[in-house]
Formats: sequence, C-alpha cells, structure tokens
Amino acid sequence: MPAPTPATRHPGPFSAILALGAVLSLPGPVRAADSSTEAPVVATTGSGPLETEIVVEGLVAEERANGSENKRFVEAHRLEAGEEIYYTIRVRNPGKEPVTDVVVTKRMPFGVDYVAGSAAGPACDVELSADNGATYSSGGKPGEFTHLRWVFQRPLAPGATALLRFRATFR
Repeated sequence: MPAPTPATRHPGPFSAILALGAVLSLPGPVRAADSSTEAPVVATTGSGPLETEIVVEGLVAEERANGSENKRFVEAHRLEAGEEIYYTIRVRNPGKEPVTDVVVTKRMPFGVDYVAGSAAGPACDVELSADNGATYSSGGKPGEFTHLRWVFQRPLAPGATALLRFRATFR
C-alpha cells in the first residue's frame, strides 16, 4: 500500500495503523491541501513546496545496571488503553528559497486524546479545533479536539527542517 499523502490517503481508520505500530511517512512535495472532501492526515501550506513525515513513538524506560533509569523513544507497536504516544511531524523545505506563510494542520487520529499543552514547534503559534477544522483557538477541552494547527511565525529556510510535536493518550 502506498504511503498516504494529501492526494493518496489510507482508506482505513488511522487507529488501525496506530494499533499495529506503524510509522507513517508522508514523503514528497506538498503545497496546499487538495479539493478532496476527505480530510488529509496532515496538510501543509506555504509559498513553496514542503516535505512532511509523521513518526509515532512510545517512550520506554529501561533500568540500568546501576539502578538508574534510561528512557528512549521506540516505534509505537502495540498500544494499551491509557498509554501515551508521541507524534513528531518533520516539515522540510527542499527548495532553494525560504517558504513563507507555513501552516501545518494535523487531523487527530481516531482513538486518541490530545494531551493538553503538549503541542510545540519552533516559532509557531499552536491552535486547536473542536469542530473538524472549521474554527481554531488556543484552548478548549482536550478530549474534544479534532485538529491541531501550527502557524509558523518565520519563513522556513532552504534545506531547513522544523520538528512539530504533540502527545496523545490512546483510548
């Protein structure tokens, strides 16, 4: 099955991908979201082409021989109810010019709840929607969010990569 992009999307529910622990990649240039009625997993807009990739991970703790704890990120494979997962969206400018007016919108996967205050990105305003992306604000009840949006305050330089992150809890 090809990797989902705004033009080619996964036909099944995202929770099935998540439950199997897939790492979702959205390679290739992306400009504005297409005119399809189905919402994309991630939509990236700006003044030039951008490449995106989404990674879904869990944080595991391992005890060292000296009794201290070592934490590391691993691919999210099999999830239990209540388990916290970490999303990273990598947005890269493959072009030779800065990309301005960058906005990245992520549809919340089915079966997860956004962890309040966990969304972050470099020089970005983070906005949330509880009405399928019709309106956005900076607050609300975490279990009601349908979309997250990062609005870049600065251009993305040629060759630069921005890491956008958030956490969610698996239901």
